Amino acid sequence: TAETWAIALVYFVQGISGFSRLAQTFYLKDTLHIGPADLALLSSISIIPWVIKPFYGFISDTYPLFGYKRRSYLVLSGFLGTAAWGALSAL
Repeated sequence: TAETWAIALVYFVQGISGFSRLAQTFYLKDTLHIGPADLALLSSISIIPWVIKPFYGFISDTYPLFGYKRRSYLVLSGFLGTAAWGALSAL
């Protein structure tokens, strides 16, 4: 059935993403020579957006920007993300 295929696809994607995380860990450890403590710090910093996601959802649902609940926040986040990638490329 379609539901079975969807569940199988989710498990497949989760498994494949493990390979990229494994390669990323070896890249950070072997090529960039990042130690375990710095790797833990980098991993914890990279998960911050997922930690604040519920708070962000509450704010966007409660306080609309420019008359929209989610659209204006998505556009604002897109601009902020573009600025962050631009700043990162300047390093």
